[in-house]
Amino acid sequence: MTFRTRYQVLVALSALLTTGAFQNDEKVNTALNMFNRAKHLHSEGRLSEAIAEYEAAADLDPDNPWIFNALGLAMTEARDFKGAEKVFRQALKLNAELTDVHNNLGVLYSEMGQKEKAFEEFTTVVRNPSYPTPEKALFNMGALYFRDGNYELAMMYYRRSVERNPKFAMGYRGLGDVHLALEELDMAFDNFEQALELAPDDPPSLYEMARLYDRRGDKEKALEYYRRVVEVDRFSPLGKISLERLEVLNPGT
Repeated sequence: MTFRTRYQVLVALSALLTTGAFQNDEKVNTALNMFNRAKHLHSEGRLSEAIAEYEAAADLDPDNPWIFNALGLAMTEARDFKGAEKVFRQALKLNAELTDVHNNLGVLYSEMGQKEKAFEEFTTVVRNPSYPTPEKALFNMGALYFRDGNYELAMMYYRRSVERNPKFAMGYRGLGDVHLALEELDMAFDNFEQALELAPDDPPSLYEMARLYDRRGDKEKALEYYRRVVEVDRFSPLGKISLERLEVLNPGT
């Protein structure tokens, strides 16, 4: 599970606890227990089991949009895009003002390659003055353009994300990605370094720092950062690539 997904599940749980879960209602309490089980399964990457628990919770408490939001996140991660869209839309039908759901729906449309729909959802988030973390939607806008190779607009939105929140590590990572794509290696290094000052265990930033040191021929620092990727994210694609690179740089370790 990604950091963003883990964060969103925690947000969903918090919201669930404040929207009736402690009422003296057997169904709602049972739904909360199912939600907790689903959250645990989700955190372990057991997506099919988590989805089944989320669905059961939604059946018991069909008026709680945050259950549908969490279900949509799990379905997105499981690449069930049509299912995820349906449940995100159900969450918004229950409460159209839930900006977290709009942001998650934008991420889903981005994954589906539906750029215009994604941008529309992110714009809805940014324009809502009550949304506490607009930097996330701005980052996602930047990621849309980065994916298309439009580095100028990607840079603009990543910069806006850190202007909104100077402690937003993902924004600096995004800037690092753009500079790296443009072969501006020193500027890329500076931004990944800034990202890691704010989020020391961010796997993509650790991995890119390892690659930059690798390119510089600084074997010891490259090994250090590849090891850190493996420590925090061993079973991810980045973790597996880092393990392979460790074996090349330092055989037998």
